[in-house]
Amino acid sequence: MSTRRPDSEPADADAPPPRARTARGSMAGLAGAIERQRPAVPLDAIDRDLIRRMAKDPRSSQRQLAREVNMSGPAVGERIARLERLGVIRGYTVSIDWAALGYPVLVYIPMSIAPGADLSQILEELKAIEELEELVAVTGTYDLLGRLRLRDHAHLQMVLLEKVWPIYGLQRIETFLSLGEVSRPGVLDDLLTAGERPPPSA
Repeated sequence: MSTRRPDSEPADADAPPPRARTARGSMAGLAGAIERQRPAVPLDAIDRDLIRRMAKDPRSSQRQLAREVNMSGPAVGERIARLERLGVIRGYTVSIDWAALGYPVLVYIPMSIAPGADLSQILEELKAIEELEELVAVTGTYDLLGRLRLRDHAHLQMVLLEKVWPIYGLQRIETFLSLGEVSRPGVLDDLLTAGERPPPSA
């Protein structure tokens, strides 16, 4: 026979267990930290052609692009300004050879957050790590995945022992050492081409 304290509230059959509620609450702060996806922007063939050419050579001038797509310079400038304004083009950057820069070691660190942990504090401490190149929220067993650029094994050891492990609220951490990146050239071009095709009929 089961008994219940008279002053206790009746259990809600639909309510998650306390641990699940705590875990859910500890991750709620990610909603404000994650960059939200933008809706798709309508692009025509000229927009896609400009994006292809600028991705291949970000240093191309508007005059050069205008000659290549057979348009006037001001017309090309207006199209580029529109793509920037709508967030399709987010910036212009360079491709870095990290090994030549002295950081040949690429490490991925998946992390899980302890229930009830201060997520905002954890994120602030992680973002303060100079070696952290990227931090993303993920689904599955872990909550966060960090990508770090390092010099060598000693550098990795220092980062783990002095910067990552001391962060209060990180419950589980693994370290995946990259053996090398397998690039696939032409992804952008393939996706832009796929976007030109009409959607399949139902």
